[in-house]
Amino acid sequence: MAYAFDLADLDTAAAVRRIAAEELTEALAELDDSKIPEAELVHGLRKHVKKIRGLIRLVRPNFPGYEVENAALRDAARGISGLRDAEVLRATLERIAAKAPPEAEAALDHLRAALASHQEGTRAGGGTEALAAFRVAVQGALLRVPDWKLRGKALNLLEDGLATTWEKARKRQRQALRDPSSETIHEWRKRVKDHWYQARLLSPIWPEMMGPHADTADAIGEWLGEHHDIAVFVDRLQAEPLSGADRDTLTALARNRQEKLEKKAHEAATRLFAGTDRALLDRWGSWWKVWQDGR
Repeated sequence: MAYAFDLADLDTAAAVRRIAAEELTEALAELDDSKIPEAELVHGLRKHVKKIRGLIRLVRPNFPGYEVENAALRDAARGISGLRDAEVLRATLERIAAKAPPEAEAALDHLRAALASHQEGTRAGGGTEALAAFRVAVQGALLRVPDWKLRGKALNLLEDGLATTWEKARKRQRQALRDPSSETIHEWRKRVKDHWYQARLLSPIWPEMMGPHADTADAIGEWLGEHHDIAVFVDRLQAEPLSGADRDTLTALARNRQEKLEKKAHEAATRLFAGTDRALLDRWGSWWKVWQDGR
C-alpha cells in the first residue's frame, strides 16, 4: 500500500504499524536486490528510514516507545550515510561547475579526482559491513513494530504530533531568518521534511488540496537540502590544497547559489506555514471527518 493512511486500516494505530512495517520490509527487499547500485541503494534505504521517523514523530506524544525507535532508526541511517557522502559531493560539485568560469576548471578537475578517489576508497572499505549492520537494525525494528503501544484513537492519536511539527517548522524558519547559518537552516529543513512526510500520510483526506500542500513542502525541503549539500561542499573546499584564488572563486559561486535557495525557501514557507497550528488542526480535522464518513 502507499505511504498514507487508508480507509481499509482497522484504526489509526493499526495504520501506523502497517506503514512502518511496509517501509522496513521494502528496505530489506532493496538490500537483497544486487542490481541496485550502491549509491542508489543507500539513498533509498535512508529515505525509508526518514519516512518512518516522520511517521513516528506524528504520533510521538502518544507513543511511549518513540525515543527507543527513533534512536535505533537514526543510528541505522547514520551508519550508512558515509557510503553516499562522496556521491552527494560529486553531484554538488557538478551543479556548481555548471556556472563556474573557465579559469576555475583546474580547481574543479582537482576536486573531481579527489572525490572519485574517496568514493573508490569507501567502496573498498566498510560498505559491506555498514550495510550488514543496517540490515540487523531494520530486522530488529520490524520485529518490534507489532508491539508498539499507541495511545488515542482516530485523529486524536495524530493531532499533538501534527501541531508540534507545524510549530517547530515555523519556529525554525524564524530562527533561520535571524541566524542564516548552515546549521540553523539544516535544522529548519529537517522540520519542514517532517511536515512533508506527515502531509503525505494524510493526503487521502482530500488529495486535491493535500497534494499541492505536500508538493510545496517537498520543494522547500529540496531547496534547503541543496543548501546543506553546498555547505558541506564549501567545507570540503577548505580542506583541499587549492590556491586562494580558486578557493575564493568556487566559494563565491557556492554562496551565491545558497542565497538564491534561501530566498525561494523563505518565500514559499512564509505562505505554506501561515496561520496557527490550531487553524491547521481545525481545517485538516474537518477533512478527516468527511473522509472517514465516506467509509
